[in-house]
Amino acid sequence: MSTSTGGVTFSGLGSGIDTASIITALMKLERMPIDRIEKDKTELKTKQGVVQEINGLLGKLRDASSAMYAPGALQGKTGTSADPTIATASVGSSAAAGTYNVVVTALAQAHTLASGAAPALTTGQSLDITVGATSVNVGIQAGDTLQGFADRINGTTDVGVSASVINDKLVLISKESGSAGNVTVGGSAAAGLGFATTQPGQDAAATINGLPVTSAGNNIAGAINGVTLGLNKVGSTTVTVGADTAASAKTAQGFVDAYNALMSNIKRATAYDAATKTAGSLQGDQTMSSLASQLRGIAGSAVQGLGGAHDSLAQIGITTARDGTMTLDQGVFQAALAADPGKVSQVFGRDDGDGQIGATDGVARQIQNFANSFSSDILSSRLTGYTSSLGRLDDKISGLEVIMDLKETRLRAQFAAMEKAVSQFQSQGADIAARLSSL
Repeated sequence: MSTSTGGVTFSGLGSGIDTASIITALMKLERMPIDRIEKDKTELKTKQGVVQEINGLLGKLRDASSAMYAPGALQGKTGTSADPTIATASVGSSAAAGTYNVVVTALAQAHTLASGAAPALTTGQSLDITVGATSVNVGIQAGDTLQGFADRINGTTDVGVSASVINDKLVLISKESGSAGNVTVGGSAAAGLGFATTQPGQDAAATINGLPVTSAGNNIAGAINGVTLGLNKVGSTTVTVGADTAASAKTAQGFVDAYNALMSNIKRATAYDAATKTAGSLQGDQTMSSLASQLRGIAGSAVQGLGGAHDSLAQIGITTARDGTMTLDQGVFQAALAADPGKVSQVFGRDDGDGQIGATDGVARQIQNFANSFSSDILSSRLTGYTSSLGRLDDKISGLEVIMDLKETRLRAQFAAMEKAVSQFQSQGADIAARLSSL
């Protein structure tokens, strides 16, 4: 029989048989179908995780491909000054390549006025300050010090100057540099303050390849298309504008890295290691083999109809090895970009205009389209199938667990009945033996 005390169960007390161990062994056999399903679940989850990872890497390749033909891609420019202490250059993608001789003849200055030393302030008087077309009036109040009056000027709305006190003089500096920012003063307080110009307003002036240019500030924009010159001091320098091949090579390396990450992952997932006799979780998977094969086909193809010296990735320094990975030769790539940036851009992003993506479109445009389609259609469907299959397996396990509970309950009841019967037989035998011994 089986006796339970608290959390401890004793079995076989009547028969001497360890019925609990027998039940455990029998249930282990009964649960073998569940164990097989759990193993199937583990394998399915492993495949699901690998496909999710590949899908994520495919998305990164799609984005990296898009970056190769985004507006302005591979069209970056750089500007270099032979003497940046004289002038610097900031450039945009529309900058005109070339070499420019820049001679700075004057820097922009803000008109500055200073009052007489320690001027008297008369309560009730006011100062009119005019910059350009804007004029403001600031009154002198009882108890004003020179600094207090300067603070009131700075706190006045739309005032065109900054006021400060230097060596007991009230100093007004135009907020707008150049001749257009000249300051005039008037009003009842002007005469007593005795303002005089200490620095005239002056435009920046320079020549670019002999052509004169001026600016109210020390930045000259538009004189060279797409270039802003920053003037720092009087003098001459040479500014060179050209393609930013280093930045373009960095963008291309990002594309190559994204491609290699995906292809390496697919190879690991589908490979078989003969030495260790282990297979990747997706070994023999035709979908993954097709994904890798189609990508290699696109990456290794020439853009039909482009023609010329640059119509494929290989011709601009991006080659593919036997293992499917890409390598970027930055020297070849930058040379191709310098020689014909428009053609290099076409290799990646040519749009043939027919509304369809095919062999006459750029390689990166083809890969972006293929990656997007493969991810949203095939891999998405695969992942949905995994989720559904796992759900069905969970349902099977739940159903079998109910059956297991019923079987275990029945076994325990049967063994308990057996123990009870054995105990009764033993009791009857003992009674009979006792009676016989008394005869």
